[in-house]
Amino acid sequence: MDRKTKRRRVVNILSTVLLVALVLLVIVIFITRITGHVPSLFGYSIFRVQTDSMTPTLEVGDVIIDKKVPAEDIQKGDIITYYCQSGDLAGQTITHRVVTDPECRNGTYYYQTQGDRAGALLDDVISYDQVEGKYVNKLPWLNQVYSFFLSPYGLLTFILVIVVLFGYEMISLIISYRSLDEKDDDYYEPKPKKKSKKRKK
Repeated sequence: MDRKTKRRRVVNILSTVLLVALVLLVIVIFITRITGHVPSLFGYSIFRVQTDSMTPTLEVGDVIIDKKVPAEDIQKGDIITYYCQSGDLAGQTITHRVVTDPECRNGTYYYQTQGDRAGALLDDVISYDQVEGKYVNKLPWLNQVYSFFLSPYGLLTFILVIVVLFGYEMISLIISYRSLDEKDDDYYEPKPKKKSKKRKK
């Protein structure tokens, strides 16, 4: 087998592995989001704004990305997403701004947050263990995509696309392997010697 053939086979294997890993990753993200958990990758998490408490900074439906940071990296003016443990929103995630300097008591950081909307009330003080992440940026182009894929038709479309892509990749890989095997057989199989015709005297 020459180097070009070996390289092609390695590329096919790697592309298949990457495709399978990507499919599994996306499936895990959607399943965790549907079940109410927060998908996280390399310390980054995706959230969707549910209320207008952060207008005009963040609007209802905005998809945002947060990063998990050390407690001391959260300062006054930062926007954070935290897990609410009291009040009407207990059990939900809230994205609000830190409005006072953080306070450290007995090694634990505490934060006072508030929405940006005019007339918003102060939230209950939260501790660092409630913080899901620090706001990095919003992804406006993901809003419609996110809404579509969380709908029944969107999930069905997503599954069909994954099945088609995965099936196409597998068929291509099988065809490639068969083609390579046939070439290998032709290469290694000794070819019959041609009988030389003797000239009659």
